[in-house]
Amino acid sequence: MISRNSVLSSTAIIVALAASAPAHAEARTFDIPAQLAVRAIPELARQARIQIVASARDLHGVRTPAIKGTMDAREALRRLIVGTPLQIVSDDGQVVTLRSRRTSQTSQSEQVAGKGAISGQVIDPATKEYLRDAIVEVTTADGEKRKITTGEGGEYRLADVPAGTAEIIVRYTGYADQNASIRVSAGQTAQQDFALSRRGETAGEDAEIVVVGVVEGDARAIMSQRKSMDIKNSLSAESYGDISDGNPGEFIKYMPGVDTDADGDGDGTVRNIKLRGLPSEYTAVTLNGVGLSGIDASGGAGGSRTFSFEQLSLSSIDSIEISKTISADVDANAPAGTINIKTKRAFDRKGRRIVLQAGASTHADLWDDKKRTGPGEGGYGSKKFLPNWQVEYSDVLFGRRLGVVASVSQSTLYLEHEQTTLGRSGAPTAISPEPLAITTIETQMDTREISRLSASLNLDFKASDKLVLSVASIYNKSGIWTGSTAYKFTTGARTRGVIGDPVFDITTQQAATAATVSMQNSLNVKDSNGKTIIPSFSYENGRLTIEGNGFYSDSVSTYDPQGKKDSAYVLSALTARGNFSARREPGNLLGEAWQIQQISGGDWTDPASFSAPNPLILRLNDGPYAKQTLRGGALNVTYRVDFGSVPVTFKTGVKNQRTEWLYKDDTDLSRYKYVGPLSTAELLARIQSSNQVSFADSGISIHSISGSENLYMPSDYKLLQLYREHPEYWTATTATTPTEWYGVHVGNNRQFSEETNAAYFMATAEPTDKLKVRAGLRWERTQTSALEVDALSAQEVAAAGFPVSASTGQATTIPGLEYQYLSRPKVERKGQYDHLFPSASIKYSFTRNTDLQIGYSRTIRRPEVADLTGIWSIDDLNKVIRAPNPGLKPEMSDNISVRLAQYFEPVGLVAINYYQNRVKGLFQAQELTAEEFGNTDPTYADYTFRTTTTVGGQAINIRGWEFEFNHALSYLPSPLDGLSVRGSLSMNYPDVPIVGVADKMGSLSLSYRKGPVKLFLNSAWTGKKYRSTTPSYYDEFWDVSLSGSVAVRRNIESFFSIRNLLNSARNVIVDGSTVTSGPVGDYSAVYLKAGVSGTIGLRARF
Repeated sequence: MISRNSVLSSTAIIVALAASAPAHAEARTFDIPAQLAVRAIPELARQARIQIVASARDLHGVRTPAIKGTMDAREALRRLIVGTPLQIVSDDGQVVTLRSRRTSQTSQSEQVAGKGAISGQVIDPATKEYLRDAIVEVTTADGEKRKITTGEGGEYRLADVPAGTAEIIVRYTGYADQNASIRVSAGQTAQQDFALSRRGETAGEDAEIVVVGVVEGDARAIMSQRKSMDIKNSLSAESYGDISDGNPGEFIKYMPGVDTDADGDGDGTVRNIKLRGLPSEYTAVTLNGVGLSGIDASGGAGGSRTFSFEQLSLSSIDSIEISKTISADVDANAPAGTINIKTKRAFDRKGRRIVLQAGASTHADLWDDKKRTGPGEGGYGSKKFLPNWQVEYSDVLFGRRLGVVASVSQSTLYLEHEQTTLGRSGAPTAISPEPLAITTIETQMDTREISRLSASLNLDFKASDKLVLSVASIYNKSGIWTGSTAYKFTTGARTRGVIGDPVFDITTQQAATAATVSMQNSLNVKDSNGKTIIPSFSYENGRLTIEGNGFYSDSVSTYDPQGKKDSAYVLSALTARGNFSARREPGNLLGEAWQIQQISGGDWTDPASFSAPNPLILRLNDGPYAKQTLRGGALNVTYRVDFGSVPVTFKTGVKNQRTEWLYKDDTDLSRYKYVGPLSTAELLARIQSSNQVSFADSGISIHSISGSENLYMPSDYKLLQLYREHPEYWTATTATTPTEWYGVHVGNNRQFSEETNAAYFMATAEPTDKLKVRAGLRWERTQTSALEVDALSAQEVAAAGFPVSASTGQATTIPGLEYQYLSRPKVERKGQYDHLFPSASIKYSFTRNTDLQIGYSRTIRRPEVADLTGIWSIDDLNKVIRAPNPGLKPEMSDNISVRLAQYFEPVGLVAINYYQNRVKGLFQAQELTAEEFGNTDPTYADYTFRTTTTVGGQAINIRGWEFEFNHALSYLPSPLDGLSVRGSLSMNYPDVPIVGVADKMGSLSLSYRKGPVKLFLNSAWTGKKYRSTTPSYYDEFWDVSLSGSVAVRRNIESFFSIRNLLNSARNVIVDGSTVTSGPVGDYSAVYLKAGVSGTIGLRARF
């Protein structure tokens, strides 16, 4: 606790009683008796509802006369200080600054020759957090004005300050400005720390700081983006409240210009982030400015440039920055922008902090009356909650020389995902002349448990006043355990006709022998883990700063249901007979609430009613595997110098980064066919699951002929148990299938590496107090290496006595394939290219709170691994060769962005942004002649080569607008003064439609923080976006969440969060114009419902 006397002695007083529009011209009634100025000035500020800044030393011993009557604030202030040494030295319409004539005279007489330095820290004593990016304005003894911002740990340092008395003012949005006078001695460093108080307090006689308002994480975010020369959005991890599963993507999706892939899988989980109308592979993701590995095996080598947020957790994250433009000191691989994740540091806080959190997650379907939840055999039963917990420790030891932040967290979230997919036909037949008919109805239910484990350790060591050594390390592990059951109903509308409307009211007329229902049940476990370690140092000596780091980051993603959950993967689809009726709301082409009733055939709940294909295939395990590794280092040097009155900062540096990818898929090694003695009915009865399936969230009901909802489904757990008990019932098929052998050992494998060396130089100048400019140039050289099989030609294989396919040029037997692809060592194919990346930015401040920023950068998008490496696939019959392109050059993008922002006190902004990305050299599959491709083998001289190349000609433009706002409504009367509102609207205008990206996006968040209560209502809206060029599109969608907390004791709070509060569904719509045989409106093809989930818990801070 800071005592009043110690605060007063630090020589500043700030009085602030209005943070909205200036009240100077508004007449008010004043009644202030004659008294000491240290009392009179705060009282006048309170009555006038204005903000006054003055040095406590200037007020000391000064008495002011009485004033009484009605007048405006300026007149009242003039009357109050008349006849005193006090004078108004600045009045910008929001803040009035007073200074004593005695101080000015003393300062002049005290000025001496020589120069010294000023350093210090800025802290919020209420939270014990040091304030980064605070603005420190210094007026030196010779009258020069200089401005810097605080860095990590709230520290600032100003070198070459003329000896004498310097005046300092510190500004931070949401806090009152604070003044100090400090004596600078030649050759010495003067220490001046500041303890800023939040607006909303009233000062007594001895209090130094009297402030009004509240500051939260939004204040830090605003100060961060105001400081940056790049156009960016910055938010602290607490800005949107508690996130139900700790996924940072769930936090980022509410930021301006952000779109996600949450609609793709239908469960609402954010895995990839898209910025400003470009797909996710155009966005770079970094940790503390260093490349971060995050691979996903489900995307294969075709998604090698896309970062997956599945593995990350919010527990170790301090803040997230999204830079829409970039400078020369960061990697150029970000046409859409860069997402930088900043970790917590002990030096950002004063003292020790321990956070303990225990909670539980749940889902609405865990509370219904149907025991149908959970991916395990038998489901969850009566379980309603899944455990979550977190432990965090931070401290500064050994006299503030060693900072430690350590955290461990675990979260588990349950989701249910229901999907309805319609097969449609727009081709009328004689028996079915209608323009549109539903041919299949597929209902699918996924029970999904998502778990995350995260551990981090961050160390900072102050080896000296000039040198700081740091290590940031994170380990993340995630698992997705999914049970998936699907039933597909075939209507035969175009072949047999139906009774009733073939779109809304269907009764099938299938033959008694026709299979009308198929079902398949699968169990899978996706396991991902990654670790990152970044040792770094920072050396600062006056105007010189040297920073360096090394880094290692890896990520592994794989599937393993057998090893992780003791389950088989999947069995062949089973079929059953019987006609049925299927009805939904008449005329509603977008509704999918089907009521399906079996009307003939064997009961669909009976395993004896189902047939199995011959052979019946069991896949014991799923085998996709992907690994990505990043390693390298960087060195940066910054030097600050003054050219006359213009401060200029030069920065230069070098970087090396090597990235390696490995992809493989050996799923077919686990492929078996059933050869056992049990009949199909006996086998299916033995492996029947006790689980139940429900599609009630989507409004779908399915009843068998007996009226039961519990249709038959096999158990993947019982399948694996049967295999282990009777392995003789199963025969491996991989060994006798050349196609599968080829896929496992050759076709599914990719091994690729990429090394990038970079150097840059940039300069930042501040010609005036209002204008700041930056220009830079970055050079990057990229060297690629693909390790591939060196296959023998068809002639060489045939000459060795192995049969060869005339159409593919491949051996037709496994021994022949082994000889063809594994006889020779793998060959390394290399590529190389260099590029220069200019960048520039301008920031102009029309007023202290109005900024215009303009940024330009050239960036690069490198090809996917799948396009760079692989083997030739030869079709001799059609004389076509499908080949990778190891020499494929990247796409280039010229990016321009403009932002005009108005900032408000206590915490707020309104900004409008315009941007354009001009992308040239787009990747596109093309057909080339052998000569164009560069083939030198005469055998293939007349073949057509299909490969991925860059497209010449005109560039593609993506233009757009963003509007954003953030405002604290602290001027409202209590209790409404705890409200804050934030939102954004983005509109993209690409030259051509981009699949999977919305053209219109918006967000709206309302928060309330008052006393012990915090509430956050967050929403993200996406407009229609193309799903495919059918054309089909995802319908517009509102994603709304609610979270909050209540302090039950001084250091303990309860919290909750609810995800998908409105229980919204996603709908894939097909344009009715695709049906050319008659007028049809737009209609639903895929309907997805994920339900409502949430968390509750307790959190203690010590």
